[in-house]
Amino acid sequence: MKTAVGIVFASVLLPTNLKAISVLLLGIAVFYYNLKNGIHLNKIYIFSSGLIYVGIACTVIYSDDIPFALKGLTKMSSLVVFPVIFSFVGERGRKLLIQEKRLFMTVYIVSVALFNILPFTYLWITHYTGSEMIEHYATVVRVDFGKWSIHPIYLSMHNSIAILFSFFLLLKSKGRGITIFLLSVDILLLLFLFLYAKKGPLIALFVILILALFFQRRKKLFKPYLIVTLVLMGLTIAIPKTRNKFVELLKIETVNNGTINSTNIRFSIYDNATKAIIESPVIGYGIGDYNNILLRKYKKEGSTVLLNGNYNAHNQYLSLLLIGGVILLFIFLIVFFINGILSIRYDNQILLLLLIFYSIVMFTENILERESGVLYFSLFLTYFTLFNVQDRK
Repeated sequence: MKTAVGIVFASVLLPTNLKAISVLLLGIAVFYYNLKNGIHLNKIYIFSSGLIYVGIACTVIYSDDIPFALKGLTKMSSLVVFPVIFSFVGERGRKLLIQEKRLFMTVYIVSVALFNILPFTYLWITHYTGSEMIEHYATVVRVDFGKWSIHPIYLSMHNSIAILFSFFLLLKSKGRGITIFLLSVDILLLLFLFLYAKKGPLIALFVILILALFFQRRKKLFKPYLIVTLVLMGLTIAIPKTRNKFVELLKIETVNNGTINSTNIRFSIYDNATKAIIESPVIGYGIGDYNNILLRKYKKEGSTVLLNGNYNAHNQYLSLLLIGGVILLFIFLIVFFINGILSIRYDNQILLLLLIFYSIVMFTENILERESGVLYFSLFLTYFTLFNVQDRK
């Protein structure tokens, strides 16, 4: 079972068609573990993300486009699969997996680092010059990776979470070699973050790093880590590629009236999505129809750029409102609130910071509707929920 969990944490390295197999192996491993140690069921794990899936699935009832609805539910299945699998782990299995937290986080960190380094090095040697890689790599990872293709925003999220994990590993590190290794990996991941230049993950990373430092404010490492964080924020402003991304925020317009850039595109999407939400605020349009409704709104409002780009809501909260109205958004917020309260109660800092990280990134991305987002969102939420359960005496 421990090996199967480790494989899922390392699944960043797997092509899209094999990620589901890693989850299947985890389910088989937990089932086999239960055969040997007795079947147990802990219903608390449904609140890690499963309740969100149930809420979304209920909207199929009033969806017209059933094939699209089923396709969407399939993509989001991680939301319920991980809670179901971990709910059968049992007390003994829970303690076993908790003990391996450092191992799993290390596996994830190394996997994310390799996923950044190996393709970059290969393409640099075989296809592009150094200047071309720096200028276009954010596009290359999306279009030239084949079955490993990933949007740079999701790769930026992986990098940010890996840096968060390394922060907690560094706090417990006692060996100089391990410390140097983790710091070296962090520098590498940060360089790639600046290369991708995605505002949402960068902002979320800085917020959770500052909060993580606040949690550790009484420890000796507080001041040096604070200085490093401030330097990183300074570099974000100093580097032209990232600075220009934030400069966009100073002049926000619709794409019909202004420059076509990522900020203006999102602003225009939010304007259209909000108009659609107002027309059905309570129950939304259903998982099968919400995207078609948004596309029709683009057409009605004359947003040709958005229509041709087939853009989704690019905001998880607006997307949930489109799918299931305020009812679904309320369910989603309840899940976050319960997990947040339990994280504070059990001093589960990692889960609390992950919740904050995702809640920020969700303002600019539909994480739950992309496999690269929802699989790891559900995995981390469910795994770190293991630490929110009272040990039996």
